[in-house]
Amino acid sequence: MPVLMRRPFGSRVSEELGVRSIANGDTVSRGDLLPFAQAATATTFLPHCRNTKCKSGWMKLWRSRQAPILEGMWACSAACMQELVQTAVLREMSERSAQNVVHKHRVPLGLVLLSRGWITQEQLKCALETQKKAGSGRLGEWLIKQEAVGEDHITRALGAQWNCPVLSSDSYDPAAMAAMFPRLLMDSLNVIPLRLAGRHLLYVAFEERIDRCLVLSVERMLGLKVEAGVLPASEFRRRQGEILRASFPKARLLEAMNMRGLVHAFTGMMEENKPVQAKIVRVHDYFWLRLWRNPMPAEDSKALPGIPDVEDMVCALAAAD
Repeated sequence: MPVLMRRPFGSRVSEELGVRSIANGDTVSRGDLLPFAQAATATTFLPHCRNTKCKSGWMKLWRSRQAPILEGMWACSAACMQELVQTAVLREMSERSAQNVVHKHRVPLGLVLLSRGWITQEQLKCALETQKKAGSGRLGEWLIKQEAVGEDHITRALGAQWNCPVLSSDSYDPAAMAAMFPRLLMDSLNVIPLRLAGRHLLYVAFEERIDRCLVLSVERMLGLKVEAGVLPASEFRRRQGEILRASFPKARLLEAMNMRGLVHAFTGMMEENKPVQAKIVRVHDYFWLRLWRNPMPAEDSKALPGIPDVEDMVCALAAAD
């Protein structure tokens, strides 16, 4: 029968038993104690709970839990994972002001076209008056309709306005690119991933405005350098239609009433799927959680995820601060 130690562990008792002191005054069954060397080896190979508020202590040694992993961090329980998720969400919320900076210093498109001699002052004035009267439509579209300038010049002027390249959609593979990020973001933010170059550089295309917030979030999520540019409007819409008809990774879309609901939903997703890796980023008012079912590719391997390898959850926060 195991001997019960009902007195505090002192240095002499610890030396006799060959164990570490767990807590003064604890009742400990000798038969349940690990020898010091064996316990030290166990803690070396077992993951360390990254929740700074974790109080489970040595109980982690008896838990057969290897996943989920969030941003490289392991949690010993669902409660600890919720703390990690909440920390990540709070981090993303704190970056809202930096993400939503509106660049008002850009030279207007009409002035770019005018400065390059592609349109006249009369043509610009006519297009602006027509746009104002109609109450809708882009200036470039009105200029094209009035045959003042061609689509190619409009695209080049947009590239100059946003200081970005004019991209080509040659060798475009919508089936492969659909795995890059959720369909909701592609559709609502008017962007398409074009191609992966050199395994570490992703080209994304916009029709009119470069969304730097999205670019930064995709870089952080995928671990890739993202080069943003513009496509001619007709080409962009054609390519966008192709990718929106492709098969995307499984995704869950929801709206949370507050941060607590968002954290609860993300934690439930993590605990249900037990991913080997997961990340959380914010794109405007969307919070994007991506789960990897298999280990992420090594640095020298292809970074393009497969459709079955990942799953997304995109949550809109109704009460975003």
